Amino acid sequence: MSLVPASLETEFFSWADSVLSQPIPASTVAFHFNLYEGLDSVHVQLIGADAFAPGEDPSKHYWPGPETFSTGEDIFEVPQAMAGPDWRAWLDTLKSMINAYIARGKMSKVLRNSKGVGVGFVDGDMHLLWQRDAAA
Repeated sequence: MSLVPASLETEFFSWADSVLSQPIPASTVAFHFNLYEGLDSVHVQLIGADAFAPGEDPSKHYWPGPETFSTGEDIFEVPQAMAGPDWRAWLDTLKSMINAYIARGKMSKVLRNSKGVGVGFVDGDMHLLWQRDAAA
């Protein structure tokens, strides 16, 4: 069971539905949720990439290719008080919300039709959350 407040998850789903309803360039093959630390919140930005290169341990390290799409300044903010006491908790909170969206979000098919979806702080490790089956 997720520890993310239902209201926060609902707001995140709404934001993701909105940004994934925009036209996505055909060259986009994967998505990455960039995380940034704000003054009192964790900022979430979604980018699309034209390449997808999982590392040897894709659950922990991969790197998205060049950007094809970005939500730019249209970011989602998670109050640090709701995200947790430190960056590790913030990452876990966002992983939980994004995984829930991939499983149940209205526009999640856009993500699941890509080669993969990741998350990470822009200056840190990238974490692969979802990868299309190689046989698909």
